[in-house]
Amino acid sequence: MSPSPKTTIKDIAKALGVSVATVSRALNGSHEVHPLTQEKVLAKAKELRYKPNIQARNLLKRRSNLIGVVVPEFITFFFPEIIIGIQEVVNKLGYQVLISQSNESSIQEAKNVEILEASMVEGIIVSVAKDCGNVDLYKRLINERMPIVFVNRVISELQASQVVIDDRKWAFKVTEHLIKCGYSRIAHLAGNNHLSVTKERLQGYKDALGAYGIEVQDKLIMYVGVQQDRAKAGINYLMNLKNKPDAIFAINDPIAVGCMLELKKRGIRIPEDIAIAGFSESPIGRIMNLTSVFQPTFEIGRKAAELLLKQIKDRNAAFETITLDAKLNIRHSTLPLHKRP
Repeated sequence: MSPSPKTTIKDIAKALGVSVATVSRALNGSHEVHPLTQEKVLAKAKELRYKPNIQARNLLKRRSNLIGVVVPEFITFFFPEIIIGIQEVVNKLGYQVLISQSNESSIQEAKNVEILEASMVEGIIVSVAKDCGNVDLYKRLINERMPIVFVNRVISELQASQVVIDDRKWAFKVTEHLIKCGYSRIAHLAGNNHLSVTKERLQGYKDALGAYGIEVQDKLIMYVGVQQDRAKAGINYLMNLKNKPDAIFAINDPIAVGCMLELKKRGIRIPEDIAIAGFSESPIGRIMNLTSVFQPTFEIGRKAAELLLKQIKDRNAAFETITLDAKLNIRHSTLPLHKRP
């Protein structure tokens, strides 16, 4: 038979009376194809002088050397440091990173992921927006064996690889520290109620109160969100309570810093009048002497990249959860009662 420079896998499939999918799997050495069938396909491909389109094959295998990253925001230091950790790992191996931010919008997050898909990235690292609205999107990606790793903000309903810290444990430690400093009416300004970190940190707060025999009072808990401008609503609420709190544990440093600024406007002193503790150890928090939980951001990024590369190498790799350690840094904002002026 004369050679045809335009021979395709459809021609091979037609000649053998098998499906195009079977030919494709046989040419790619898939274990799903019977050895005799694979032998026939390879023989016919040789007979027809089939030449694979290397570029198309690489695209099908997502061999683009691109990795996508989607984070909620670039305003704080937290996510940029995670991205630097990711780049430290993947750049050495010849991968480039396509970075996008959702601006805390699930709609924008979905658009970002779809753009990354269209760009043929080999895998995606995600920290979800505050409303966690893309569960079905991520279920599809996971079912299609797209390598994906969630960091910091994860979706509990999904079976997926993730890199986190033990938010419940460290929220317990923050609250316990406040209790040991002598504070008893400890308020908690929680994040968006869909977020895993919100649920875990709130539970850690409740666990600590229970462990020390302090009643959990719903009136001392308010969901304010995760962005600094939401702190004002929390302070307005808490300062209008008949029995005001003597300490506040905020979901994160942006909320804690926002609280400190709002209280200062009202002439309320920290910690003389009220103590404040945050979570996530921001540079501005350190400047303001804020007690907070340090999270290993660079290591979160590095571990996420390593997990993603493992999935890229083996699409059937088991899902893993890596829980990194953290540290409570105690500063002036939570001065013990007996040491306050």
